[in-house]
Amino acid sequence: MSEYQKFTSLLEDWFARYGRNFPWRENRDPYYVWISEIMSQQTQIERVADNFFPRFVKAFPTLQSLAAAEWDNVYPVWEGLGYYNRGKNLLRAAKIVAEKQAGVLPKTVTQLEALPGIGKYTAHAIMAFAYDAKVPAIDTNISKIITVLWPNKDTVEVAQALVDVSSSGYVWNSAMMDLASCLRAGKAIEGELGKLYFSDQGVCEQFKPKRKKPAKKLKTEKPKKRKHRIEVGIACIWRDGKYLIQARPKGKSFEGSWEFPGGKREKGENFRQCVKREIQEEVGVEVSVRPHFYEELHEFERTELLLRFHRCQIQAGEPTPQEEQEIKWVEPEKFGEIDFLKTNHKALEKLQSMRV
Repeated sequence: MSEYQKFTSLLEDWFARYGRNFPWRENRDPYYVWISEIMSQQTQIERVADNFFPRFVKAFPTLQSLAAAEWDNVYPVWEGLGYYNRGKNLLRAAKIVAEKQAGVLPKTVTQLEALPGIGKYTAHAIMAFAYDAKVPAIDTNISKIITVLWPNKDTVEVAQALVDVSSSGYVWNSAMMDLASCLRAGKAIEGELGKLYFSDQGVCEQFKPKRKKPAKKLKTEKPKKRKHRIEVGIACIWRDGKYLIQARPKGKSFEGSWEFPGGKREKGENFRQCVKREIQEEVGVEVSVRPHFYEELHEFERTELLLRFHRCQIQAGEPTPQEEQEIKWVEPEKFGEIDFLKTNHKALEKLQSMRV
């Protein structure tokens, strides 16, 4: 028996006794597996299993039911998980699968990776957990286990060799996930697996999260750190005596408040270039940008925010929301009837005094 066969055999015996139970392990429907993998990104798996996953599949029990929904229906069920692009990509992918794959999640890594929100790891995980494929889903923790046990070998090659001699791609990947969870929590690995591979305290210590040492206090005062500066270019687009404004979308701070479109200036851009790019990305039009008529600096504890307001005119295209935000045209005399962000108030006063 090779070393890989020995380890994998002990691993599978250990998993049969100590493996965790999750809803998507009880029902290995590819749709359930996919939902669990997307939700578990950036979220503790226990929170997903106990709360978010059951709530989601109750609202959308099948891929077809999710594909038939819109973000306004999905958002209340996803709320609390954060990272809302995960949910939006999930919805987009469901619609693609329903339309082009007859509602059946693809069965190849290449086809899975072509869907929004599915990268290499997630594609491998779906293949292993849903279709029992003998492919390793290698995350940081699994990579660390292999590196510690076989330090001078290629991680990917070892992982593939281990899963090749396993009884099941589903079992091997599930067992490695649960093993990594125990090691990170500092739990002892029971049975022969623990005795042969994880009895060395030095080995186990390598899996524990490292704690940062508290910084030593210096008697002398440290110079104050320079605040991080964020510069934002804002477009006051006018046409026929009205200005274009947009509402803050769901899931973002100050949701529902109104503002002028614009965004953060990137490295290497001047403000005009920033405004042109942001307006193309947010409302899909090309604009001419006049010199700014007003700027304002807001200071916070660690950052300072510079807002620069420019009057603009549309050169090509018709404004269309690109980020699911609501937009509308409004006359300056009606600014007072709208719930604008406070950071826009002084610019609004300037615009009301200008000739349009």
